[in-house]
Amino acid sequence: LVEAAPRFREWYSALAPENEKLPMDWAGLDRTPLQKMLVVRCLRPDRMVSALSGFIRNTLPNGSLYADCDSTLNSLEILDQCLIDSTPKTPIYFILSPGANV
Repeated sequence: LVEAAPRFREWYSALAPENEKLPMDWAGLDRTPLQKMLVVRCLRPDRMVSALSGFIRNTLPNGSLYADCDSTLNSLEILDQCLIDSTPKTPIYFILSPGANV
């Protein structure tokens, strides 16, 4: 475990650790994105917004449509569009994060 410390420190200090491979045996978590995101949540909670956006983009079908909002719309127009896109079988999920002003 002692020899892993420098590798974890390097991962922890990366600009975008959620996009980096975890060190040693933890690198296998790249094949299970949800578990890797949970590790990021435990070790670098400040990177969760970016990690969650990447998870949505890479995991959901057409995920980039959900993660990359049209910047020309205001928050009310975005919510109106969400309501139009939803059905009784397609729920709307709200992900709240501290400091968001939407």
